[in-house]
Amino acid sequence: MDLIGGQNLRQMWDDLAEVYGSKTALIFESSAGEIRQFSYHSLNEEINRTANLFHSLGIAKGDKVALHLDNCPEFLFCWFGLAKIGAIMVPINARFLADESRWLIQNCEAKMVVTSSLFYPVYQHIMCENSTSLQRVLLISADRVSESQTLIDFTAQQRQQPARLIHIEPLSVDDTAEILFTSGTTSRPKGVVITHYNLRFAGYYTAWQCALRADDVYLTVMPAFHIDCQCTAAMPTFSTGATFVLLEKYSARAFWRQILKYQATVTECIPMMIRTLMAQPHHPEERQHRLREVLFYLNLSVEEKDAFIARFGVRLLTSYGMTETIVGLIGDRPGDIRRWPSIGRPGFGYQAEIRDDSGNPLPVGQIGELCVKGEPGKTLFKEYYNQPETTARAWRNGWLHTGDCAWQDEDGFLYFVDRSSNMVKRGGENISCSEIENILSSHPKILDVAIIGIPDPIRDQAIKAFIVLHEGEQLSEREFFLFCETRMAKFKVPSCMEIRHDLPRNCSGKVIKKHLLCPTTPETL
Repeated sequence: MDLIGGQNLRQMWDDLAEVYGSKTALIFESSAGEIRQFSYHSLNEEINRTANLFHSLGIAKGDKVALHLDNCPEFLFCWFGLAKIGAIMVPINARFLADESRWLIQNCEAKMVVTSSLFYPVYQHIMCENSTSLQRVLLISADRVSESQTLIDFTAQQRQQPARLIHIEPLSVDDTAEILFTSGTTSRPKGVVITHYNLRFAGYYTAWQCALRADDVYLTVMPAFHIDCQCTAAMPTFSTGATFVLLEKYSARAFWRQILKYQATVTECIPMMIRTLMAQPHHPEERQHRLREVLFYLNLSVEEKDAFIARFGVRLLTSYGMTETIVGLIGDRPGDIRRWPSIGRPGFGYQAEIRDDSGNPLPVGQIGELCVKGEPGKTLFKEYYNQPETTARAWRNGWLHTGDCAWQDEDGFLYFVDRSSNMVKRGGENISCSEIENILSSHPKILDVAIIGIPDPIRDQAIKAFIVLHEGEQLSEREFFLFCETRMAKFKVPSCMEIRHDLPRNCSGKVIKKHLLCPTTPETL
């Protein structure tokens, strides 16, 4: 089944501009409350101007350009402008520091980077190094930039470009549109190669999954450099001619007011957002929204889920995916029953199996590795950039091995247990860190929690809990362990705990557990 045909991203935007014209495509709200709005016609013109700018600077088909930006319209201009001339976008996590950004630039051999004044010092330093692949920095700034051979004023130069695309490069849906690096919570990120076909399919697939229509308003605060914002929010919204509301940054105080303000019909949340929203004072109009679906990712306890639904009167659409799967290929389906805490069932174009360590399918109810099947470069990622051996390990006998633990019930519903890297092996028992985290998060004094395994000479690993308390709260060691002992099996009770002011998280809300054992100044019991 081929949903895309030969329609690459350039053709997509030209068609959208023709079909939807003056209809609102994008509304952007900055952290300062400034609003910028674009119709489908005007957004396509901005994309064309950006494509013309890159072409004028010598960017050709197959060249890589990095984007190191917070959420902004220019991210979209660059993403699709590069695609229109066959170049490749490489998004960089906006929270990356100099060493991480340098490594990414060198790994993908980016010729240019588009960034803002906030992050420019990183690249000012990198450009002074003889080993860099960077030739130019394009700076987005509200102020006039003093241009040089290596520094370009993106805002000024883009405005001078014609609104009609000048250079028409032959494109294929199999061409690479993006190299998106994984979050790297446990190791160095891997470059996931994503094609035009991948992105077009993502638009149609997620639009089907959450039943998007042209009159929908999809609001998100997820970072534009992340797969969720791109393939679970932006691509399906644009693919259906709906309106995309992009917020620069998340604010717990402002978020629900923005849901009401823009009359959003679809949004997405992660546990951190749900917990901080629940901590806000009640507002008499908070249930007067138009939300049809709240797409939800990661783990949440039953108590937290029920409390959130009861307070705000919303419905959660659960799905499972990773950068390599492009979309939430397992999830709740339109018109289908929802079975919490199941992550749902495979959507169209995908298969899923639970397998043992030898690759053999496991029967109903047994925990094993979640393996999924689709088409590389079409419904799943094409490959890891410059890592053929890693690609081969992930793709075995036509199946993508996710490395995640799950089980399946008799009706085909799948249940996520944990990332394989997030399991603790204690005295022969495999223990899910997420299970313990969900239990501890129900404690009224605990705001945030992370569980890791630490070396134990007798039992392989011991369990350590990192705890963040609500403001003004105190939690004694005795109170903590008594709570654990009454709610979980003895072998799951943590061996030790550490209270911290916060936990290191990446853009999608996952705790970066490799940083938890770094030197810090904890409040240790």
